[in-house]
Formats: sequence, structure tokens, C-alpha cells
Amino acid sequence: MKRTIYSSVFALAATIMMVGCGDPLLDDLNSNIEVGSGDLAVAATYDQAAGMFLTAQQKMHDVGAANGAHVYQVQFNIHIDNYSGYLASTQNFSGNLPSTYRYYPQYCDGPKASFFLVAQAALPVMRSAAQLNLKEIGAMCNIMYCFSALELSDIYGPFPWTDYKNDKQEPPVTYEPMDQIYDSLFVNLKDAGQILKDFSSTSQEHQDSINEILTKYDKICGNVDTWRQFANSIRLRMAVRMSNVDPDRAKTEAEAAISDGLISKNIEYNTMVVSGNSHPLQFIANNWNDTRLNASLENIMKRLKVPYMDLIFTKNSGDILDEDGNVTMAANSEIVGVRTGIQLTPRDDNNQYVKYSSVTKNYANYPLAIFKLSERHFLEAEANLRWGIGTNYLMAYTFGIQAMLKEYSIETGGTEFSNYYTQTTADTSIDYVDPHNERNNLKGLITIGVMLGNEDKKTILEKIITQKWLAQFPMGLEAWNDLRRTGYPRIFPTNDIGDGSLTSGFMIRRIPWNMTDASAAADVNTTGVPALGGPNLMATPLWWDVIDPAGLGDNRRWETGGE
Repeated sequence: MKRTIYSSVFALAATIMMVGCGDPLLDDLNSNIEVGSGDLAVAATYDQAAGMFLTAQQKMHDVGAANGAHVYQVQFNIHIDNYSGYLASTQNFSGNLPSTYRYYPQYCDGPKASFFLVAQAALPVMRSAAQLNLKEIGAMCNIMYCFSALELSDIYGPFPWTDYKNDKQEPPVTYEPMDQIYDSLFVNLKDAGQILKDFSSTSQEHQDSINEILTKYDKICGNVDTWRQFANSIRLRMAVRMSNVDPDRAKTEAEAAISDGLISKNIEYNTMVVSGNSHPLQFIANNWNDTRLNASLENIMKRLKVPYMDLIFTKNSGDILDEDGNVTMAANSEIVGVRTGIQLTPRDDNNQYVKYSSVTKNYANYPLAIFKLSERHFLEAEANLRWGIGTNYLMAYTFGIQAMLKEYSIETGGTEFSNYYTQTTADTSIDYVDPHNERNNLKGLITIGVMLGNEDKKTILEKIITQKWLAQFPMGLEAWNDLRRTGYPRIFPTNDIGDGSLTSGFMIRRIPWNMTDASAAADVNTTGVPALGGPNLMATPLWWDVIDPAGLGDNRRWETGGE
């Protein structure tokens, strides 16, 4: 018998035995059939399955450990958070990252490494769930696997779905097209949702057993039905993502997901409450000084007078000097962000950008978001605007703003809420000024307000996505996904050619696959590039990243010189 050890920060190492099983690309969890050939890892006992269930939650958006947030940094912060317009790097990381879009394999492999951490915890439970009489826990692990697989695909594009399901991570592997991966994700999520829907019909003894695991190990949802709603909400996210490339299928999938029921609370992991660790972003920003507020987020928040801006961002921490050594902004003067695409320098005493606005120390106590309630409402608003399904877009949009502001204790009906919600235009007098280097100064791009009025659908979608972008912070991947799909909100262009495929000012469309290993490069060239439909470059768009046939988006504005 082969044995493999998986470890978790919070759970004891789980010893797992190996078994053989196999079938096709589309899994059928009801009969415990899994993709596979050869020996695959399974959870051997109830306790191992419960521990792995917890580990998978911790690794979806990595919660970090007492010695730092290294995994989260290369999972999101060092690249994707910059692409999204949320945050910006302060330093060049020993020359590895001289500018925002520069490709450095070790950093750009971070999201894939995090996916594997989730897979190593989730897949063994999925495979043994029926045998252990833990089908519901297996279904929840399947939801987490699908969540992470979706993120993996939306970052790089096609990936070896079947091989990865078989625990086969090393070459040779076969890449599969994104449309087929999305098909498989829909099937898996629906199957998992059905298992959880049937939970109430099982014996009381079985329900007690599952609920006992959830009480001890469930840190993000809290009960079976919220897990089911989480699966449906992921389906809605996927459906809206497909709105440009396959609008008819997208409408059908969105309608079904809404009908099956969506989340009614944030799906999040409270690292401080559960483990005593700070939010990883706070650690990266304030312990390492590696990330700061992005100029795009600064300008949009200021133009829209976002009422919680000073709750999550500090003023500049020290005197900021211009290139001639003159003080242009005294310490603790105002909230100021860093432009992406600028030339980065070492993190030393001469680096002025470490003095720019960071997340507050109180951000240590914020939960680590996985899927926000506000996103659910903004997805519904867009679905209704596009296809006339579900909740009326004005109502869903309002619910989204309410959920966003409630995270910062701003309640509906108060003065702060009213002042924010009733803005009809942005304050276009506010532009971006870089106190260190005036060559980085830019005129702000956003002109729309918050309140929906008698305006065309394109403007309404821009308002929906702009508020969704503000609400999603700090979830950079979802923000970047919407930027690539819709062109909104109107963040500043990045003057960085990346891997050479980007003209200055263009949006980065994907993170390329790592080609440093000859065998991995052969797989990319043999099956990856054909599945992608274009070269392995930053400028190559993903399957769903096409021009909006309904004319509501503006996702090629960077390439056409638009604002």
C-alpha cells in the first residue's frame, strides 16, 4: 500500500491510502465515479476526510501562517492585484519584477501551486466520500475544487483537467479547452448541489454526523444549505462570465442557477477569529511593505466619494520627496496610490513608494473573502439587464450597494448611505497626482455617478460593474476578470509591454504558462496552444474574453486608444 502525507496548519497530517478508479471527463459523484486511471489518493478515515475538508477551505484563498502570507502573495497580490487596479507593488523584488507586467515564472506559477494545494486536500475526500458515508462532505470538497479550478482557468486558460483529476501534475499532460472545462464545472457543481439538496431527506443519524463535522471544521459556510447556495452562486458567476462568447447558453445557465437559490451571506474565512493570524494582505502591506493602494482605486474612490475609504487605507506614512529631494507631501497628509507600470526600484530608504497609502492595521481583523454577497446581487443585476431574468436590475443593484456598505457598518437609510447612493455624476475635478514623480500624473477617467437613471444599457452596465469592482476589494481576480470581459471600471492604462506582446497601455489578458522546463513546454506547444487558440503570451485573450455582441461592454478600449 502506498502512503502519502498531507499537512495543514490547523489539522494533523492525514495519512491517505491509494486506490484505483476511473471514468470519463464528466464526473458522477452520486455513484462515486471519478476521472482516473492508476492509483489515486483517497481519505481513508472519517477523521482524515474532516481534516482535509478544513485544509481545502484554508487553501482556496490561502490564509497564511504565523510566519507570513507568502502563498497568498504569489497566489494573487504580486501580480493579479496589480492587474485589477486594486493594489500596486512598491519594489522590484531583487530585480525579479522591474515593472508590473514583467513575467517571472516563480511568481506567476503561484496561482497554479495554490490550486494544487486545494486539489490535494479536496480530491481524496471526493473519491472516498460515498464509502465513508460522507457524501455531503465530498460534495462540499467538489465545490471547493471547482471554485479553484475555475480560478485556475480564468488566470491561465486551458489546463489538463483530466490529468489533474488523476493526481497527474507532471509532464506529459494534455491541456483541454476552456469551454469543455466550463462544461465539466457546471456538471460537477450541479451534481454537488443535488447531493446537498437531498441532505434533508437522509436519516437523522446521518444528518447529525455531517453537522458534527460542520460544527468543528466548516469555517466558511456554516451549514449544508449555504454550501448548496455557494455552488449555485459559482454557477451564476460562470454564466455571466460567458455572456460575450455564448450568450444563449449563458442565459440558460444563469436562469437555472438563480432558480436553484443563491447565497444570502458572505462566504469568507475569518483568519483572526479562527487562527489568530492577520489577514494576509495586511501582513504583506504592513509587515513587508510590498504592496500599496493602486492609483486607479484611489482616483475612483475619491471621484465617487466612497465613504469607507479611510477605514481601509492609511494616509502617507512619511514625507514624500520628489526626484530632486524636495518634500512634496508631508507625512500623514492624504490617501495616495501608486501607478502600475512604473519602473520599480529596491525596497530601501530611497524608495518613496513604501510611504504611500497602505491598508490599515485594522485590516488584520477583516475576514478573507471567498465569495461576497454583494457579488451575488451585482451578478443578478447584470443578468437581468442582459436577459430580463431574475430580480429587477435596479433592485439587485441597490442590494449590492447595501451589502457592500454594510461590510463597513454603513447602514441603509443613514446620511452616509444616502449621500453616496444619490450621486448622479463623479467629481471629475479630482485627478491623480504622484507626489514623487509628476510624469506619472493622470487625468481621472471615471465620469459616471452611482444612482441609476434614465440612461442607456451600456451606461447602466458600467455603473453595475464599477460598484461591483469597488465591492469586491481585495478580490483582485474577479476584478481582473470583469475588466477583461467588460472593460469596466475605467482604470488607468498600464505603460508596460510585459512579455513583449503588449503595446504600452494595453490590458494584460492572461498569465502565460511557464515554459522553463522543456517537458512542460512540449505539452504547452502540443496541446496547450491549440486549446488556447493563440500563442502563449500575455496578449492572447481567453475563450470568454471576446467583444460583447450586445454592445454593452468596452473591453477593447485599451487596444483602440479609448478611455
